[in-house]
Amino acid sequence: MSVSRIVRWAAAAAIVTAGALAGPASAAPPAEPPAVPGTQASRFEVPLTGSATFEELGELAFTGTVRVAVSNPADAAAKRIIHTRLGEVVGTGTGVTCEARSAEHFRLAVAETLTFTGTFDLVPPDGTAAGDAAEACWGQHLDVEFTVALGADGKVTGQPTAVVAEVPAP
Repeated sequence: MSVSRIVRWAAAAAIVTAGALAGPASAAPPAEPPAVPGTQASRFEVPLTGSATFEELGELAFTGTVRVAVSNPADAAAKRIIHTRLGEVVGTGTGVTCEARSAEHFRLAVAETLTFTGTFDLVPPDGTAAGDAAEACWGQHLDVEFTVALGADGKVTGQPTAVVAEVPAP
């Protein structure tokens, strides 16, 4: 063992021993960053409802949740920052199942009601074999329409909604 390793080991042992001898009363609570009033995000798990028809996949009925985080307050440009992430969203149809994955970020002008559409990727479920009908999920996208209501104080009121939007014809 090198001299520098021995010195580091001895210093660490001395610190641990001193802390143990001082007892639990001297232990400082873990440091937490100070809370800054009005800068927290409102977080929601929103059920996703609806179905969409795809040319190569047919009609898929979607279930799952969308995690939605809304900044509070708006940023300096009077924009509200919203983050959405799909959680275990599955579309099931006749003989095919696709998973919807990904996240979207939005900067929206502050209004009483925020309405916006996110586009998410469809992928085959893990373990899909070559030649399976679910391979047609690749390259497909799911549009989800969101609605978030804001109170006079700028905070989210009620539960945001997430509904599958119909896929436009090619």
